[in-house]
Amino acid sequence: MNIEPPELPDVVIRDLRRSLRGALLLPDDPAYARTRRVWNAAIDRRPAAIAACADAEDVAHALRVTADHGLPVTVRGGGHNVAGRAVADGVLMIDLAGLRGVTVNPAAAVASVQGGALWHDVDVATARQGLATTGGLVSSTGVGGFTLGGGTGWLMRRYGLAIDNLLATNVVLADGRLVRCDADEHADLFWGLRGGAGGFGVVTTFEFRLHPLRQVLAGVLIRPATEAAEAIRVFRDFTAGAPDEFCGMLVLAHAPPLPFLDAAWHGCPVVITAVCWAGDVATGERAIEPLRRFGRPLADHIGPMPYLQWQHLQDGGAPLGRCQYWKTASYAALTDGLIAKLADAATSLPTPQSELHLQHLGGEVSRRPPEETSFAQRQTAFFVNLIGVTPWSDEMPVLRERSRALYRELASGTLPRLLPNFTSGDDGDPAVVAEDAVTTRLAALRRRYDPGARFGLR
Repeated sequence: MNIEPPELPDVVIRDLRRSLRGALLLPDDPAYARTRRVWNAAIDRRPAAIAACADAEDVAHALRVTADHGLPVTVRGGGHNVAGRAVADGVLMIDLAGLRGVTVNPAAAVASVQGGALWHDVDVATARQGLATTGGLVSSTGVGGFTLGGGTGWLMRRYGLAIDNLLATNVVLADGRLVRCDADEHADLFWGLRGGAGGFGVVTTFEFRLHPLRQVLAGVLIRPATEAAEAIRVFRDFTAGAPDEFCGMLVLAHAPPLPFLDAAWHGCPVVITAVCWAGDVATGERAIEPLRRFGRPLADHIGPMPYLQWQHLQDGGAPLGRCQYWKTASYAALTDGLIAKLADAATSLPTPQSELHLQHLGGEVSRRPPEETSFAQRQTAFFVNLIGVTPWSDEMPVLRERSRALYRELASGTLPRLLPNFTSGDDGDPAVVAEDAVTTRLAALRRRYDPGARFGLR
């Protein structure tokens, strides 16, 4: 049953509309229903109103008004967070969809990106100049939430996480003040923004370092699920000494209807090795040979392609409007026992649409000093993202239970920290789940920059 959100007092509506260059959407506005929706269709929440901001001044105005009246807020960038943290019942949502501009300075190799931009916007703009930076695996992912959570992507092992390429930000604080943050100005806040999962203010501009990159060696190897254990062992051993140019991921799934895969295998359990080599193609061909030369591949579809193309190839597997429930776990190593459990999961996924992703870190990610940012997983070797998916909302209770059961099978030996960008709502606030120095420092920063807990994180 739909529950109507509480109405904002007339004085708040009047004050918000007084200087807002964008639009204030109330529940009876036609655009309200569309704007409150997020990528995960399992999230169905109704804010009291939505401030569709046109620029940073709109953001500042909305925060000043809500501060005056003691109202909490949420912030929507791309709306891609699986826990739906962009939207909450009965609060003001600050919508940044109108702030998607990207400006590239090719001489300085820097991109200035507005807070509502998607990675599609960044990748297209930078590709025109033969440049790139670490971004999301799905092009509809919002730059803001992805970056504030650390930002793992295909280029991370060579160039670092998204936060390792972040040079500066413009942030509107809870009281409406606009500040610039970098290594010199508001350096404490800049530390917290890089991996602390947000909750300090609204970032209206990100400045990223760019790197020369036009082409990658990329694609997939597909094998039957009976080869999952061997594929995981080979992947574990290969990644232990892999060059920084290599980034890979294993996907346990039911085979999608790919045109280069025999139709008899469509819908059957498979293990997919996804490969991205950000370096010389000939060198990459030789380097990845161990991933190719075992077992019985059903398809080997790896070759040179524009990085921009590779960045969009996973979009079809993550469309808007499906119900999602995720669990994530990080490991210092993959034991043989864990590999056996992962291999068994290939034939016991919660639904035919669900997937299990096994990714590795290392490279430039692990070489950055841990104290440089608030990202607390520098020494993680591998992490698993269990992606529970169903197109039907009435299947969500079963999906959650099956996903939790599978997660319990995999949870032995996990590291205490969660990766913020892969947590579901019942994992709690990813910034406070571990009791350590990083958590303590983040909590102190939030008390300083958001003393009224208006962004909801404590």
